[in-house]
Amino acid sequence: MKKRILAILLCMTSILCGCNQKAASTPSDTAETVTSQAQPVSESAAKTQMPTEDKTAEQIIEQNFSDQGITDYESVDLSSIEASAGVSLSDFVCYHFFYPSDGLRIEAYLTAPKDQIRTDQPAPCLIYNHGGNQDYGALTPADTSYYAYQFHTICIATNYRGCGQSEGKDQFGGDDVNDIIHLIDLCESFAYMDSTKLNMIGMSRGGMMTYETLREDSRIHRAIVVSGVADCTMTYNDRADMSALLKELIGGTPEDMPKEYEKRSATCFADEIHTPLLIFHTTGDDKVSIEQAKKLTALFDQYGTDYQFISFDSDVHCDLRKEDMQTIHDFLSQK
Repeated sequence: MKKRILAILLCMTSILCGCNQKAASTPSDTAETVTSQAQPVSESAAKTQMPTEDKTAEQIIEQNFSDQGITDYESVDLSSIEASAGVSLSDFVCYHFFYPSDGLRIEAYLTAPKDQIRTDQPAPCLIYNHGGNQDYGALTPADTSYYAYQFHTICIATNYRGCGQSEGKDQFGGDDVNDIIHLIDLCESFAYMDSTKLNMIGMSRGGMMTYETLREDSRIHRAIVVSGVADCTMTYNDRADMSALLKELIGGTPEDMPKEYEKRSATCFADEIHTPLLIFHTTGDDKVSIEQAKKLTALFDQYGTDYQFISFDSDVHCDLRKEDMQTIHDFLSQK
């Protein structure tokens, strides 16, 4: 999946909004990996420090981290991603950091165009919910950098508990949804993010996490789901190769624990989702059947939900075409 992300990044550079394509270049000094020793600073003290126009993007991000008591972070050198993708990321900044969620230390990444990091004019943010389970599908800097580059937006993502370097146990849509909600809390607290324009995109299992978040939290402005799990029981029944894993992560079978599978299935709470949605699903997806998307969108029709559903012939899970990326860009640009 990571190689595919980099390949798409290379072939789709023409879609960017406000970001000119450049040849790959040597990363700037500010992109080097440096572990910060910053200490928390009060909000009032921060406002009396260096004027916003004199601060670098890195200084603003690190000040906001410190204001929220986040001291475990480091800047990420993007040169290896530049080399793999054949694009310049010299105008982007990336951070690897840890934040608290339900008493756990949760790993996260943030990538942003430097010109979007301004406290005098907060910018939209795209929260990315990755697919997979446990360490399969764990985030790397390439994930947030891909979306930040494609849509010229701040992109932030969490490695849910039990994934990557995050503490806790992966519950595949259980309490790990709180890790996303606490990330939204963090986004609201960052002065350079527009809290009225917090968007979300979820892939596969991340689509399920997105639907669950939208049910619990009304702060998301717009959301995109690609090949998302919309009915966890259908996934259990359709995927013999996944049934044992789902039983382990969720705690039992759909027959044993119907409520647990229902709370992970948007088809069981479609009437509680009110965020505008853009949904993609390929016709030949053998990881998550398109029938899940059809079942959910039929319910959305019944409840008058604001959504758009796009499908096309492909057997690739989480597949997106060039025109789909433009559609996502236009969708995110709407008020």
